Amino acid sequence: MRKLFLACMLAGTLAAQAQGRFTIEGTLSGVDEGTVLGLYKDEGGVGTEVAVDTLRNGRFFFEGMTASNEVEEYDVMAKDYGKLPPVWLSLWIGSDTHLKVKGENALLRTWSVEGGAECQQFQQQLIEASKKEWDAFQQSMMEVVALSRTLQNASGEQRESIIAQLKCLQAGQDSLQRRVMANNIRLMRQTAVNKVWMNSLEGLGNSLKYNKEFPYRDEVKALYESLPDEWKNTEEGKSVYTALYPPVVVNDGEMAVDGDLYDLQGKVHHLSEFRGKYILLDFWSRGCGPCIQSQPELKEISELHKDSLEVVSLSVETEKGWKASVKEHPLAWNNWNDLQGRNGISARYGVNGIPHFVLIAPDGHILKSWTGYGPGSLKVQLRRWMRPQPQTVYSTHNGNPMVDYPMYGSSNADALQITQVERTDTATIVRIHAYYIPKYWIQLSKDTHLVADNGTSCPVLRTEGFPLGEHFFMPESGEATFTLYFAPLPAGTRTFDFTEGDGADSWQIKGIRLRK
Repeated sequence: MRKLFLACMLAGTLAAQAQGRFTIEGTLSGVDEGTVLGLYKDEGGVGTEVAVDTLRNGRFFFEGMTASNEVEEYDVMAKDYGKLPPVWLSLWIGSDTHLKVKGENALLRTWSVEGGAECQQFQQQLIEASKKEWDAFQQSMMEVVALSRTLQNASGEQRESIIAQLKCLQAGQDSLQRRVMANNIRLMRQTAVNKVWMNSLEGLGNSLKYNKEFPYRDEVKALYESLPDEWKNTEEGKSVYTALYPPVVVNDGEMAVDGDLYDLQGKVHHLSEFRGKYILLDFWSRGCGPCIQSQPELKEISELHKDSLEVVSLSVETEKGWKASVKEHPLAWNNWNDLQGRNGISARYGVNGIPHFVLIAPDGHILKSWTGYGPGSLKVQLRRWMRPQPQTVYSTHNGNPMVDYPMYGSSNADALQITQVERTDTATIVRIHAYYIPKYWIQLSKDTHLVADNGTSCPVLRTEGFPLGEHFFMPESGEATFTLYFAPLPAGTRTFDFTEGDGADSWQIKGIRLRK
């Protein structure tokens, strides 16, 4: 594939400079009358609703004006949850584009599309190359939707059965996706580069980034290396490079990384400007619901701690999208962007999902990083991490060995802080302070137990202040204390693990140290 040409890019350059009208006519059978369909435009990873229509007599119709002369991606999705699979039909629209969509069933991902230029034609080739896999994937997704609804009111053995079915469906979907990726790679090797080609390569790069068992790294690398520089320097090309050659991620306890960060007026800033104060980084996008929900609390925090903390919101959108977001979501605090999307400073901080927060200490080291938001959760985190951190203390109580705030090796249970471990002849007593979103629930399995360093398992005997196997709703403060009593650890135990079980989502605190 030596002779690559810029099919879709040049098409946009040669088009008339005026914006043009586009139309999309749909004719469907096998889809419920009254199904509501939406047309969305992808803008830097944010889906903006462009048009809506209701299926009448098997037909729908969209029209609008293109925002630029370039061919851009739009997606058709169902607005009625459950009537169609939760996937989308990709359309590539430029000035004066007229498309005809035809479907004979509810599997919208594989509806046929007539019209359009090179980009749309290649999109159809990708879909046709994996039509069997995509149809099976969509049917599986519909089963997931139905089972998920049943799961909401299920309990006991029925619940366990549904969860097992969902895991089986997920495994099947993963296998189908791998086959789709293999088909895409084969077709891309035979096809000239265009925007859809790059979009597909970026999708492969994202799979590589998020899936440790991704089987096609060498193939993605070869496709990337075959690109001329003009394609490597696109946002998609940079994303694939980041996936292939990920930067070193800074972790909690390490020094924060810095870079050129631009404000809305184009002035360059650096995090080092705030050395001596706490910094709360907020990686966000206007298309992220929880990001927007967090903004009133961020405003409150920026005012409450104005003398000791700076809030820095870092958009992961393109410059165009970021500046457009200000109209709907003006920020009264530091609103910056490194203009590198997810390939710059966000990659150094290991941002995979948003909102993502990083709390930096006055001396510049990272105190804590976390992803996700619930009302009041930011204030809970600041109360926890902006106070002096307690020291580990080894002592005895009534002759029983005891350790306050024991050190540990690793944990996926950020909501739980073990404040004390006391060992008696009849029990190992573990006292815990929990931090979580106010009025939200946490839960510990009835199978929660300790595992000594010699492999001995110590089951829970009883609890105080926390019912196992039930939802425990956090108070308004977002903090709670409780005590768990376990069978005694064997004499001579130096370290132990706190675990709910072997499940992927089970809370684990490993390598808890009982001795210096």
